Amino acid sequence: MSDYPREYTAGERLERARLLFKGGRQIVRGGHEHAVDAAVERRIDRIDAKAEERWARGAQIAHQAVDAARTDLARAEHALRMAKGPDKAAARRAVNDAKDKARRADAAARKYR
Repeated sequence: MSDYPREYTAGERLERARLLFKGGRQIVRGGHEHAVDAAVERRIDRIDAKAEERWARGAQIAHQAVDAARTDLARAEHALRMAKGPDKAAARRAVNDAKDKARRADAAARKYR
């Protein structure tokens, strides 16, 4: 088991708690920690590995969303600098929308830092 953060589903939390309780009972009955059935430990390790993988995928997607939002913001700011006349107001609204999108993406990605 590693020290990486994990993202468990509700079912995984329940199953993991059940297996930990079962392993605890086996330790009490056997008198030492090696009395735990290997199948219980393997199942807990599989649940942990899936949760770590889910966390890593979520982090990757969140950081990609931040990069895309910042790219959109840069494009909108460039369009604002190039706009003249009545197009300037629309470009300003696009910049504000892009800033909001970037702010939301940053907030979502903060979980994975």
